[in-house]
Formats: sequence, C-alpha cells, structure tokens
Amino acid sequence: MTFCRPYELAHACETAEVAALLARLSPRQRRVLRAYIWQVELGERTVTDWLADPACPVSSAVWYRGGTSAHYWHCVDFAKARDAYLQAGQRWQLGQEQRQVERARDALVRAAPAAAERLIEAAQADPSAFYKVVERWTDAPLPTQEIIEEMISTDADGKPARLYKVRCIALDTAKLTDPRYTRLVKEITDSPRNGLSLKLHDPVHAAESILDRADKQTAGKGERENSGTIVVKTVNGASLDDL
Repeated sequence: MTFCRPYELAHACETAEVAALLARLSPRQRRVLRAYIWQVELGERTVTDWLADPACPVSSAVWYRGGTSAHYWHCVDFAKARDAYLQAGQRWQLGQEQRQVERARDALVRAAPAAAERLIEAAQADPSAFYKVVERWTDAPLPTQEIIEEMISTDADGKPARLYKVRCIALDTAKLTDPRYTRLVKEITDSPRNGLSLKLHDPVHAAESILDRADKQTAGKGERENSGTIVVKTVNGASLDDL
C-alpha cells in the first residue's frame, strides 16, 4: 500500500492554469506551496508559526533563501504558482461557503412544515391531558377535594383520629415520559413549597404566530410568563401524585 504525504495530491481547487504553473515546480515545491496556502493564506496560522512547526515541510532559512538558490519565497516560478493558487483557493472557498448557505437555506425550508406542525400542536395543547383523578386518605381534606368516605382510625399515639377518603386532581407524571406529551412542555420545575410544576408552550402565542405567518391581524402580543402552567402542591408533606 502506498501512502501519500500531506499536500502531495492535487486539491479540487486546482484549475488547468494552476496545474500548468505547478508543473514547473518540483514535487517538494508543490507540497510546500499547498501547505503554505491552506495553512497560512487560507488558514489561521502565521508564517512564523507555520515555519516553526516541526511538521512544516520547509525550514525558515530555506523558505527565505534568495539568489540562485531560491526555491520558495523568492523563486519566480514559485511566486507565480503561489499567486494563482491563492486566487483559485479563494474562489473554491467562496463556492464552498455559498453551497453551505444554500444547504442551510434548504434545511430551513424543509424544516418549515415540521415547525408549523409544532406551532399547531402548541396552539391546540390541552392542559387537562396532564391531569388525572386520584383517591387518597387524609386527615385534613382541602376544600377543593371531594370527600367520598370517612372512617375512624388511630394515630401514632393510639388516639382516635378521623380520616377522609377524598377524590382530587393530580399531575399524571407518566405523561412526562410520553413523547406525544413532552413535546408540549416548555419547562419542568420542582420545589418543596410548590411541588411539581409544568409550563406548557403558550397556546395563544402559538396561535398568534400562525396567524402572523398567514398575514392575519392579531392583538395582545407580548410575553405571557404565567400561561400554560400546571402546579401540583403538596398536602401534608406528600405530593398528590405520589399517592
């Protein structure tokens, strides 16, 4: 197997004109020229840094040698090839950048339908999908809880205590692992004081974005920090969802 040294092979930017000028140079000169163009002129290195690199194919003394012994910087054929190569390399880089911009633009165009679907999902999101009805026993029912049964029991000290079986609303945490629902969630927070809290993407803002893109007049634009938030608070130190 034959291995090529770095910058030994022709680059895609090398036109017929550049190839003709390179043909006047030795293989070593061509390799040094390509390394210089791509690392210094079209790269991010300085000439000093490049020449000081042990991997540089030419020494500083040889690079700047003049007179009849000049093979690089002060060599006429090398200078002509260098200038032509630099112009060809710049044109090639510009073409590559333009193609990258076109690919990015095409990617945005292809992503537009999916983004529109996400906006529609946010606009149609129903917070009730994250609720579930649970029943639990407690000694201190809340006014919002429906009492469905009572019983007399004993507390930790053996004293009689009245317990109530209540029906209430809690957050269905199983939905947080379901991709159909998690894509609707903007933020999840959990705190000892407020319990588990979800902030959904604002459906009104999503609807306004859809109307804006449809050239429809909308009103009431602006941030809505508290919209689409579901909070489950703790009762007697326990989250309703844990019961």
